[in-house]
Amino acid sequence: MKKSYRIAFIDIDWTILNHKDHSFDMPSIESIRKMQEKGVLIYFCTARTYISAKNTGLFDLIKPDGMICTNGGLIFVEDKLIKAKTYPEDIVKAVLKTANRHHVVLEFATIKEKYFTNEINQYVLNYHSIYYEKMPEVRKNAITDVTEILAFIPEKYDEKLTKELPQGIRYYRYDTYGVNLGYYQNQKGEAVTYLLDYLKIDKNKALAIGDSEDDISMFEAVGTAIAMGNAKTDLVKEKATIVTDTIDDHGVATIIANLILDN
Repeated sequence: MKKSYRIAFIDIDWTILNHKDHSFDMPSIESIRKMQEKGVLIYFCTARTYISAKNTGLFDLIKPDGMICTNGGLIFVEDKLIKAKTYPEDIVKAVLKTANRHHVVLEFATIKEKYFTNEINQYVLNYHSIYYEKMPEVRKNAITDVTEILAFIPEKYDEKLTKELPQGIRYYRYDTYGVNLGYYQNQKGEAVTYLLDYLKIDKNKALAIGDSEDDISMFEAVGTAIAMGNAKTDLVKEKATIVTDTIDDHGVATIIANLILDN
């Protein structure tokens, strides 16, 4: 007998979006649709901003019941924002001042949009060629409602900027040209717990699927945690209840068929 679930939290990158060819795993998308038709609430849970998730084309394939973005900094139920963490404006000003001093292009994300702080350069182009992101517009003096800051720079800038950025900014390089300048210690798991309480759903009726260490806190907040076969580290698999197939082998579709669907 299939277990009865009420809600599923699903990561995007390398879980249903395969960056080998910048395409979605369509058998898994179809399985998610079928799961939703059976009454399971679908929440995508991602480190991406809202606009970044939208720009992948995911919402053209499936309309989720809600979203958790920026690793838990933003929570949407349907299209209604129920929780948001924004950077203090004095911190944003200080980060921008440091970046401008070194001619570094930043990307500011707000609740549902994003923009560059200066004209793009080769570092920005190199980054976006990998992540297949749409280029936002330039707004040089907008500093309100910022939920995430990205910098596009190679490693040679790391030592200099970490010394000059304001206290409280966490400098995290996640790509050759991509650096996250975080302020809040967002955790997917905290957002999942908050949302389950908001929706009055028991954690044992919830499942989560992901591939990276960012997903571990999400795993701990649900009753059934599923790691992708292509998980980035062994720790991700160790923290999961179940390990499914890789994204190349349609791991999300496989586990949904095994746990929820009748075929």
